Amino acid sequence: MKRKTCAIPFILSAVIMTSFGCSLITGRASVAQRGVVPVERTFAAALHQLRTGNEDAAGELLDQVVSSTPLSGVTDEALFRLALLELRGENTGGDTRSRELLEQLIRQYPASIWSKQAAPLAAYLHEAGAIKVRKREIKNLKNQNVSLSRDNKELRQSIERLKNLDLELEQKIRR
Repeated sequence: MKRKTCAIPFILSAVIMTSFGCSLITGRASVAQRGVVPVERTFAAALHQLRTGNEDAAGELLDQVVSSTPLSGVTDEALFRLALLELRGENTGGDTRSRELLEQLIRQYPASIWSKQAAPLAAYLHEAGAIKVRKREIKNLKNQNVSLSRDNKELRQSIERLKNLDLELEQKIRR
């Protein structure tokens, strides 16, 4: 009789585990149907590409993750990593794109750990952008200053010529 009572919990646990396993399989199938698994796989592939040093492929994969259906814990990290990769493209406006990605991360995922890390970087990039704008303004002002200096020099020379002509005219009138 003890064997039968011991067999019943075993059978019940087997039935529970089987039904639980089926729900997991069903749950995974529904997750795959919604497109969540491909996003996670794409993100995993991007991380693998980053580890192997293939930043271009990683950037493309991360861009796919960011532009697909948002998934907390995946999309926020992808935004942060993509923003870091975009920083390398300074000549192509990478710092602007990076700042936009970081602002998107902070706006869409304010409670994420990646947002907390992105905030000081976004502030730094904002200030760096402001400094670049000021440097361009200073360069333009220097160019204008050089141009105005040239114009002033020409005007002074013209004034001197006019003075000399005026003196010559006065001397001719006195004769």
